[in-house]
Amino acid sequence: MKNTLNIIFLILSSLAFGQEKYDNEKLIENTLKYLNIKKDNCFSKFIKTKKITESESIILIPVFAEKGNGYITLNGYILIVNNKNGKIKSHFSEKESWFSDAVRIDNIQIIYKPYQISKDYETIGVVIDYYGSIRANPYSSKELSLFYRKGKKLIRVLKDYSIYSSNGETNGMNSAEFIEHKKTIEPIINSQTKFFNLKVIDSIIKTESKNGEQTKIKKSNKVEQLKFMNGKYKNVL
Repeated sequence: MKNTLNIIFLILSSLAFGQEKYDNEKLIENTLKYLNIKKDNCFSKFIKTKKITESESIILIPVFAEKGNGYITLNGYILIVNNKNGKIKSHFSEKESWFSDAVRIDNIQIIYKPYQISKDYETIGVVIDYYGSIRANPYSSKELSLFYRKGKKLIRVLKDYSIYSSNGETNGMNSAEFIEHKKTIEPIINSQTKFFNLKVIDSIIKTESKNGEQTKIKKSNKVEQLKFMNGKYKNVL
């Protein structure tokens, strides 16, 4: 009986996933029609959707602006759309928003309400993962952009802020050193201001690797602040 229930659950889960995938594809197709953009002109691998209510979803669409030998430049569209027909309700767009060459884009993620930056507006985050494949100097990073919704517009208040990075130096054989930065962000809530400043704790970890064994050699923290000034967040120590 238990095995039968497990099989039924797996079948229902598979059907639900298939329906969700179909719904997302239909939603993307309808939204592209409103934008008058052909899907062939998009970096389809990184078109992302995130359902935020029963009636609305966020869609991120990267469109090729330029392609060359080993590099691409992408125009960026971030939209809140109607789930039924893909009609655009709020939008942000930027030409040549993302660039990838020796350091390639590895992933794009939408985060809904990642941080509380205001008591009045809902917040959308976009995280871009980059990866450098140079063997002697491996590199990876995550960069955060933040937007808030104001009527028909999504307004960017933070652009490409590094929340994670890892840099390494290797001899190509059996030894390497790495420096890793992991940042956590929390609001400095003040009821007197419309947008809160953000406290950033940067955890810095230095490690070394010899003959396949990794050893932590130093760990420290640094506190930064993202201060809201003239409509944007700016980094102040």
